[in-house]
Amino acid sequence: MITLQSHAKINIGLRILGRRPEDGYHLLETIFQEVDLADEIKIETRKREGLFEERFSMSCDDPAIPCDRKNLIMRAIHAIMPFLPQDLGLNIRLRKRIPAGGGLGGGSSNAATMLKWLNREAGLEEGELAKLALTIGADVPFFLRGGTAYATGIGEILRTIDIPGDWFAVLVFPDIVISTAWAYGELRNSLTAKPKKAIIPSQLENGFSWQIFENDFDSAIIPSYPEIGSIKERLYASGALYAGLSGSGSTVFGICETCEIARRTAAAFVNAKVVRPV
Repeated sequence: MITLQSHAKINIGLRILGRRPEDGYHLLETIFQEVDLADEIKIETRKREGLFEERFSMSCDDPAIPCDRKNLIMRAIHAIMPFLPQDLGLNIRLRKRIPAGGGLGGGSSNAATMLKWLNREAGLEEGELAKLALTIGADVPFFLRGGTAYATGIGEILRTIDIPGDWFAVLVFPDIVISTAWAYGELRNSLTAKPKKAIIPSQLENGFSWQIFENDFDSAIIPSYPEIGSIKERLYASGALYAGLSGSGSTVFGICETCEIARRTAAAFVNAKVVRPV
């Protein structure tokens, strides 16, 4: 039995720059940061030939998570399957710790973790694996590399970047689910039609400051979900250097300078967790 850790991410700032004309996908700039909250993927290998469903099976401790080809783990296996030995079979057990639908990239991370592990058998070059990952989801290429990355395009154009200092993040999980499709609809209503330019790299050249970051989804979503705005205010009042949604939410996070501040801040919320960057 093999056990793999599949880490979450947060978006430190997220700006929508426009839309890709050929398919309507949103162009963005953000900083992806891997954090130490992780799902656990247990894998049992077995020799078995046959159809996909006969060779690969999956279960999860969260009954709300699909375990068929709707799951990104199974989609990742299906995508890389032509490059695998024909008698390779897997029994997969997923232990969920990253909240689903919270903007933390749990499904994308699961897919990337599986792709990296299976590529030991497939032997694809780094660029080939990244292209395969992108067919599964826009965030999946980031999770192949992890760490900290400045992202543009639809999230697939990645550049390593450093965030200085030793910091902690408090993740607050409100008891709401925000539809990504709905969030993008609200965002279109709140943004001008004129494309925007990427600004994060030029801002960082003038010296790092948490105050330069913003998430366009904050202003689009808070009018309909005032509890998001309330959480942000409470995080700032507790000493957070930056607070905002991760992706389109619903997870709200606050950056704290010390572990003591982070723990004290997390204790003020019913459902919160302190994490560190990976």
